Amino acid sequence: MRDGSWVVVVPAKPFAAAKTRCVGLDVSERSALARAMLLDVVGRLTRARRVRAVVVAATDPEVVGAALAAGAVVAGTTCGPDLNREVLAALIVAREALPDARLAVAMADLAGAQPPDFDAALTAAGSHPRSIVSDADGTGTTMVTLTDPGEFRPFLGPDSRRRFLADGYHDLPVTAPGLRRDVDTVAHLLSLGTDRLGGATRSWVGSPSADRPTPSAARH
Repeated sequence: MRDGSWVVVVPAKPFAAAKTRCVGLDVSERSALARAMLLDVVGRLTRARRVRAVVVAATDPEVVGAALAAGAVVAGTTCGPDLNREVLAALIVAREALPDARLAVAMADLAGAQPPDFDAALTAAGSHPRSIVSDADGTGTTMVTLTDPGEFRPFLGPDSRRRFLADGYHDLPVTAPGLRRDVDTVAHLLSLGTDRLGGATRSWVGSPSADRPTPSAARH
């Protein structure tokens, strides 16, 4: 039984422009990885009990198609390639469609986050008007929760954790590795272990590539 009270916005860049820090991958491999992670993140969010709907913020046709196929609603925007503005526009759409829902933003590269991880974080966030989940490096943000779009601050990006906390957001005590590790590099991805990955991302990891490290080589 679902008891979803949250709408989660997932911002997604055009696949060809994503994962540029994945050194050693060509454009086609980066695109395939970004697509795989988006499919898995959306799929797992739609299976989380606390989530009522998933909204992907995107206008790129390839991203839109993948998001719709994974079960998300798509909120396009004409505000240009600005992550924070795209998120705000999607949050406004979500609030207009479901005015009684709480709002959250989750990154599209949380390849290891599973439905119970999202549920636990959103349950904890229910006690706070605004909150964040910090990334594993302690500088970024992997999830933001809030009550109203007007409370969103344009802090996503470098050093976002410090700025959100300075603005009064609560730092949730999340320990789930998959929810705290946004994947910026192949090493980040493989450090999660294939058992935590969704099916699409796991298939990408197992696909042939002469220069790609194996999961066992990347674990510590």
